[in-house]
Amino acid sequence: MSRVLSWVMLGVSIVAMGAAMVLGTSAAVPYFGPTWPFLTFGGSPSSATVTTLTWIAAVSAGAGVLSGLYALRGGAWVSPRRLLVAGAVVACVYALLPPTGSVDMMNYAIYGRITDLGRDPYVTTPLRLAHTGDPVGLLLPSGWQRVPTVYGPVMTAIQWFAAHLGGNSMARIIFVLKWANAAAFIGTGIILDRMTGPDPVRRLRACLLWTANPLILFWMVGSGHADAFAVFFLVAALYAARRSAFAGGLLGGAAVAVKASFLFPAAGLVIAAWLSPARYRRAVATVVGLLLVAGGGYLLAGPAALHSLNARLGRKKDRYLPVPQFILTHHGLYMVWMAALAVALTAFLWWRSGLPFALWRRPSPETQRLPLDVLPVAVLAFGTTLVSPLQYPWYDAMLLPMLALLPYRRMDWTVIVRGVMLGVFTLPGVRVNGYQHLGVRWANLIWLAVFVLVVWRGTRRTAADPPALAGTPGKPAPISSPGPPSSASSPAPAA
Repeated sequence: MSRVLSWVMLGVSIVAMGAAMVLGTSAAVPYFGPTWPFLTFGGSPSSATVTTLTWIAAVSAGAGVLSGLYALRGGAWVSPRRLLVAGAVVACVYALLPPTGSVDMMNYAIYGRITDLGRDPYVTTPLRLAHTGDPVGLLLPSGWQRVPTVYGPVMTAIQWFAAHLGGNSMARIIFVLKWANAAAFIGTGIILDRMTGPDPVRRLRACLLWTANPLILFWMVGSGHADAFAVFFLVAALYAARRSAFAGGLLGGAAVAVKASFLFPAAGLVIAAWLSPARYRRAVATVVGLLLVAGGGYLLAGPAALHSLNARLGRKKDRYLPVPQFILTHHGLYMVWMAALAVALTAFLWWRSGLPFALWRRPSPETQRLPLDVLPVAVLAFGTTLVSPLQYPWYDAMLLPMLALLPYRRMDWTVIVRGVMLGVFTLPGVRVNGYQHLGVRWANLIWLAVFVLVVWRGTRRTAADPPALAGTPGKPAPISSPGPPSSASSPAPAA
């Protein structure tokens, strides 16, 4: 029954979201000028119509993924490769449809256009481009008109490439970007499949969490957020690090050079290298790789890139985390407050995961049973993302691949529920109203309390009871750990 429910709900979600995308300009699809080469009916559906469609899509996506994960209790119920291919096909279809759920892709196109015209996107604002009469700049959305780009140099290069191919057409630039997003999304799914092989249950779980997850597929391809590229580089770094710490560092640096928030999980690559047998050599190689790409990229971008990022952190308009007003009005105190929250949650997750606090000691035989090449990255990703002042559903793109590579199945439902919750509050997405901010603030706070409770009760892994983390209450269902880089469980390519 759960298998049939999963198929039905996944299909409903994909179709409902596709319908919202193809109908035309609406509260879900922003106006971006002439729509060619996108496939669209060119209509103007009502806000109620697209809101209903997107909310149905979000809820049915969660139901489909959760029922599919529940069906795994009886073993793999469909070929992982078949589901992987199906997700890739849907990604390609979504790449043909107009951008939906936010105006971020329009901002990407404008920043790319600024760069292609030979200007500095870290200094030049979209409004200044519009004042020149540029056809792309004239379509600038509200909200970011006076904000230079806050993305890293690798993302800026991707935006420049799309703008160079798309010329003076907003639609063509976005079209190129969407296909680049689809390639990054599919590539991430393929690498995850390789990393979790050959166990069909683990492969299918990874596919349900990522490639066949309609909600994250929508945010990464349909809505086209930059996180798709950062996640691809981060997952590729995990895969490459099993063979070359230096290559892992290079790819981790590329993730940071897409979005600076990926600095924290990228730092987990260094910790993972330190926990490996050849700790000094691998840790140094990872650090050198990170500095070459991330450090070198931001150095070339200049101090304006860091200034723009700092200005973005000071924005108070779209904060989703409840913060006392006194702290919020003092920028320095606010930064200390947020750092303290991130350190506290990261330390808690580190403790409950079973990782050794004393990093100067070599891991014990019991600790070496943990996926030490993934776990530090995952802990830092969760510990910083979940208390970020900004809480958008596409930020979960950093979390789901980490979850797919870990054996902690009890955490699956909490992360999926979070994605549905944030999706419902954010969609249809072109304009986020005050009630949506308020709803996310308190709903996310309640969710975070539930998540901490689930972690407290379900993720402590010990040598005495390894299956307890991977199973469900009353019926353990262990999933083999990827193991350390040299273990026999990590031969399959991934990434």
